[in-house]
Amino acid sequence: MKNLKIKLPFLALLLGLGIVFVQSAFTSVTDKRANTYWRYNPTDPALSYSGSNYSQITVPIDQVECPTGLDAICVFEAPETVTSTTLLDSYLHTNFADANAVNNSSNVIRKKEGD
Repeated sequence: MKNLKIKLPFLALLLGLGIVFVQSAFTSVTDKRANTYWRYNPTDPALSYSGSNYSQITVPIDQVECPTGLDAICVFEAPETVTSTTLLDSYLHTNFADANAVNNSSNVIRKKEGD
């Protein structure tokens, strides 16, 4: 009995540490991935549904100049896996119904300012 009183706190401590280890060892880590940014080249908002109308941006977004004119897309944000205009075209057609949906999406970072 005396031997059990000595071992019981030690066993409880080991059990507690084991539970903590098992719970923390199998938690998922959310990946923070960088997105790709695309500059919309035409001034016509109706053409925003085609990936060929964009060019990939390699400079910080705040350095991209948006010309004045129509209230259209200037910079479009896409997942990091979208690395070519072909993949961008596929992404646009998979995730948006039409050019209007693209123009009004939360992926639009900056819009061209009207005159």
